Amino acid sequence: MVGDDDYFQLDYEFMPTNVGLPGQLHAIAAELVEASRSVCLDAGNEQEILDITELDALFTMENLTTFITAFFHSLHWHMPVVHCPTFDPATASNNLLLAIFLAGAVYTIPFNGRDLSLPPSLLSVAEEYIFRKVVNLSTSTLSLDHPVKGYAIETVQAALILEMLQFSQGDPLIRRRIRIVRHPCLVSTIRSMGLFRYRRRQEPGVVCDEGKWRELAVEEVCIRVACWTFLADGFLTVCFKNHPQLTIFEMDCDFPWSTELFETENVSSFNDVVATQTTGPSLPTLRKVAESLLQMPSSTNRIPWDRSLSVEHLLMLIYAMNSLAFQARSGLLGFISIDTIKHAAMNWSKIWKSVLPHIQPTQTAMPPSTEQNLHLGYPKHAEELWWLLMTTLDVIANKDKGSGKKFQYLDSVATDDLGTLNEFIQFAVPRV
Repeated sequence: MVGDDDYFQLDYEFMPTNVGLPGQLHAIAAELVEASRSVCLDAGNEQEILDITELDALFTMENLTTFITAFFHSLHWHMPVVHCPTFDPATASNNLLLAIFLAGAVYTIPFNGRDLSLPPSLLSVAEEYIFRKVVNLSTSTLSLDHPVKGYAIETVQAALILEMLQFSQGDPLIRRRIRIVRHPCLVSTIRSMGLFRYRRRQEPGVVCDEGKWRELAVEEVCIRVACWTFLADGFLTVCFKNHPQLTIFEMDCDFPWSTELFETENVSSFNDVVATQTTGPSLPTLRKVAESLLQMPSSTNRIPWDRSLSVEHLLMLIYAMNSLAFQARSGLLGFISIDTIKHAAMNWSKIWKSVLPHIQPTQTAMPPSTEQNLHLGYPKHAEELWWLLMTTLDVIANKDKGSGKKFQYLDSVATDDLGTLNEFIQFAVPRV
């Protein structure tokens, strides 16, 4: 959550002036009212239908500017699937504009000092509204020679943002709905788009014009949607024992760019960053890197592309190992043993220790920004996931020997609260 100081530091970089935006905001409000009417009638509760007057007072141009800026200073750093430098509110679909608007509102309203609030049912109605659009997307597999763009990609971007936003509210009933209904639907739709197998048509290099840079950004968004869907799936498995909807072996797409490259503001800055990042060998796909970790001999100290891995890449890989461990201990993955997964985790740790000094930010006299603080959380999170994985594997080994404490976290029954995970972390012996 963003604090008071962060709110007042927003630079209002998004100042939409398109004359059609007020009408688009009203149209979104009207569509939400209709969606709420449908939801409430189905539930037999007409009193919860959203009010258009109340929504029109919320969906203003002033709030749009504030909330978009807040989104790119907060939730965007956890779910970076929208390309901030080329995002234009005037051309965004209703789905994506709504998701960004609401995410920014959730991170802003508690600190804005104004008498402004979200109607209690608004987020759930917006969730229903957007996921209806996801269901209605074409399920035909698209050509992998061209990136998914426009309405289709913006709809799944919006769904990813709403999924994470809703999960963060902490309501067990909402979590269950996301876990059982929404997330499987989203994974299935993204799979049908071919994004889990999407490869760049060309590697990022020094580009000569803005048009080419934008084309590369469109491809990158496709890859990020696939990768952060995989991360969301891993999060649900690690924290709530949700059975994985996809595995690392399905992730035959490219790795995403580094955050530094993705966030470059223009083609000139992009060229400058590319020039510093193209010295190492190209990375294989996510699946091939994971297979290398599983198969790499323990005596191997270096692999050709290890210095090309970023913090986000290593985070994806350790989530993949945790997901494999869940499947193995649940009897869903007969061809990979617990020992093989532990071997892969140790290989991951070797790479992590060799790469970390090169990816940690240099010390400066200036205090880190909110964005830097959020990004700095990735290494800590990755290390915690490695500890959790190794501890899990050790406890399972002791259990198989007939010794050690039994933990509810290690069964395969999904849950909608963090109690079993917290119990396991509290009582398991930490690794040094």
